[in-house]
Amino acid sequence: MTASHGQTGLRYALALASLPALLACGLLIAPLQVDHWSYHLQFVIALATTIWCVRLVFRSSYPRTLILALAISLGLWTLGVATLLVQIDLLHSLVDMTNYTYLLFVGYGVPLLYVAVAFGDPYSSRWQKMLDASLLVLLGLLYWVSIVDVLDAHGSLSPTSLWYVRHALDAVNVFLAVAHVARWLTASSVASRRFFRITSVYLVGYVVCIGIHNHADMESVGVSFMSILGDVLPPVPFIALALMLHHWRNAPSEAAASGSGVLQRIALGVSPILFLLAIFAVGLSIDDRRTGQVLLIVGLAMAAYILRTVHVQYHYVQAQDRLQGMTRALERLSYTDAVTDLPNRRAFDHAFVREWAASARVPDGMSLLMIDIDRFKDYNDLYGHQAGDHCLRTVARLIAGTLHRPADFCGRYGGEEFVILLPGTQLAGAEVVACRILERIHTANLPYATGIDGRVTVSIGVSARNATDVQAESLMERADRNLYRAKGRGRDQWDASDTGL
Repeated sequence: MTASHGQTGLRYALALASLPALLACGLLIAPLQVDHWSYHLQFVIALATTIWCVRLVFRSSYPRTLILALAISLGLWTLGVATLLVQIDLLHSLVDMTNYTYLLFVGYGVPLLYVAVAFGDPYSSRWQKMLDASLLVLLGLLYWVSIVDVLDAHGSLSPTSLWYVRHALDAVNVFLAVAHVARWLTASSVASRRFFRITSVYLVGYVVCIGIHNHADMESVGVSFMSILGDVLPPVPFIALALMLHHWRNAPSEAAASGSGVLQRIALGVSPILFLLAIFAVGLSIDDRRTGQVLLIVGLAMAAYILRTVHVQYHYVQAQDRLQGMTRALERLSYTDAVTDLPNRRAFDHAFVREWAASARVPDGMSLLMIDIDRFKDYNDLYGHQAGDHCLRTVARLIAGTLHRPADFCGRYGGEEFVILLPGTQLAGAEVVACRILERIHTANLPYATGIDGRVTVSIGVSARNATDVQAESLMERADRNLYRAKGRGRDQWDASDTGL
């Protein structure tokens, strides 16, 4: 496997070096045709790489959106070289196509920058992505205006203007490379990380090779080593890109990557602000003659950014509302008994602590009723658990129906036991409620063949807070003891004999 990889690497290295080497030989043979050799080779290689990317859109493991954006970018770059060649070889000075050439070269970076900042964002909606794309287009358009601004009436550049254009293009290329390196380091899947690794290597090489090409004639006069190097290097990143895309075209795709989610969210969050700041910075560098165009582009960018911010805030509020709604629903479920729809033991514990603290501040204190369905285990054995659940629901509804105050609490304590809290109620009032419950159960006359009098009955333990109660558990213990006294005396009754006094 190692030998095979080594042979593959050697073949790729030879392919990467062959065409530039042929170009260098051609330059030595015909040094006066430097521009023609270089630009024609750049066009052919860029066109071949573009066609290869288009093919990979349908026949590779790369994310389709990413490889398509790369193909569009390479297509724009190829068209830029084509317009340059048409003007050099065919039109000469008849038609000035400089504006279109620079527009295509600047537009080349827009799709690449878009996927670097917007692809793989799970929080962005379609409208957010469209607004991000509009910001990128406006930034590219403003770059083009800034470059066209320094052209004279004949499409020519003064030495000072040429210096500005070259450094502006360098800034765009560096920004692209940094954006893709950042996405490489923060990618959320193996497939996207592999793609951004490839484009990062390509764009870093592009910065170096195209930078040398753009600045070579500023550093030397005539045919020199730097000028030859500047004409030989531009095809190199395109050849390297094609070879890397070919090598990893069928590698395994979607899987989790080790990129930092925090860094990814930070990068995705700050990118629109950076675009807006870049638009302002470029706009300030443009001459006053194009103030109207600059103001229009900056105004559109501000409008897009404001719409994006409003859209994000709107969806954030929506998400918060949904989250709060789901939290409340989950809270209700966690406090509700699934069988009877009454509050469960957890809800009772919270209510009991709350009412115990409140009862210390009122003269009537509070009362507690513990209710148990008599011989319910035998009822389940006789009729089955489904019938037992139906009995629990019916008894729960009858017990809850005896309470008329909003502050009164009725819940399922566990098994066949129910509990009632009566805030601001003394023992006499609690006894009235106990009698009402027994009467309601009797009236319902729920059949139970082996039950007391052939029907479902309940036993109730009643207790009320008194002056000697210090711990809340004492109230519960008395109610529980009174419940077992009622059961011991024959069931189907209430008991409040243990008052704790």
